[in-house]
This record gives sequence, C-alpha cells and structure tokens, in this order.
Amino acid sequence: MSNKHNLSAFIQKLQEIAESAQNSLEKEVAKEALAFGDDNVILFFENLRNHGCISGMVGSLIYYRDTEIFFDQYYEDIIWLKTEYEEAIGQPMAIPHQIKNHLAWFAFEETARVLWEAK
Repeated sequence: MSNKHNLSAFIQKLQEIAESAQNSLEKEVAKEALAFGDDNVILFFENLRNHGCISGMVGSLIYYRDTEIFFDQYYEDIIWLKTEYEEAIGQPMAIPHQIKNHLAWFAFEETARVLWEAK
C-alpha cells in the first residue's frame, strides 16, 4: 500500500469523523486537521506533535474562554484521558497553570496522537 493511498484513506477517515452527528474529541481534532487542507494534514499532525496547542495553531483553543468551554463540553472524556495517562506514567499529571486550559490542550493533543497512530 502506498503512502499516498494511506494518506487518502486517513483523510477520508477524518472527513467521516468530522461529518458525524455526534460531538466528540475526535470530531474536534478531525475538523481542525481538515481545515489545514488535504495537502497539509500531515503537517498539522507534525506541528501539533512538535509544538502543541500552546503554539496557537489550534484556532478553536487559543483563548481561555474557548478552552474552558471545550473542557466543560468534553469533561468526562478529558478526565478519562487524564486518568489513563496518569496510570500509564505511574504518577499524577503535573498541571502548571489554568486547569481547564491545560487539560483541554492535553486532551486535544492526546486525541490527535491516537488518531495519527491509528492511521
């Protein structure tokens, strides 16, 4: 299977997630990735992995009010991801600043990582 075919299949998967009726962390990530354009989907995931949401590259998660809304909307999923992460590393997550902001970014980045690795 060629890389171009894999990328096409991944973009199709992102489109299906983005068009789904149910709101989810995956849908939020898919919409942001697709907003970069099909030719830049790989760049989106690479930049997110290298620079994170803190870089401002995720337009929907720049302002505190936006990260707080995101956190409140996906609270249960975010807490589940946090718990899974803490169990994997064997210690509590260090949260150096705004709890909702930090966990919203963490959840977005972790969801993107899982989507990317599953491609």
